[in-house]
Amino acid sequence: MSKVLRIDLQGAFDGVVFDNKEQLRFSLCDFHSEDWDCVDENDNEIDIFSLTLDQIMDYGEWGYQVISDEQAKDYEYRGDNE
Repeated sequence: MSKVLRIDLQGAFDGVVFDNKEQLRFSLCDFHSEDWDCVDENDNEIDIFSLTLDQIMDYGEWGYQVISDEQAKDYEYRGDNE
């Protein structure tokens, strides 16, 4: 098995581990929902939870790395909590 390590490219937050990329995507969308205020070309509000993982990572300057279960033991785990 493997886990997904969230990486803050700005260096403000420590790495956090998730079970999969979808949990990471949801967590980042939830985190940024407070400051999200984007609209499409027709001025329709864009639901932050409709963003792909790549889109939300670009918005907040995040990265990720797939790591082993053994490596994941070195980080905070949020897989079951999200």
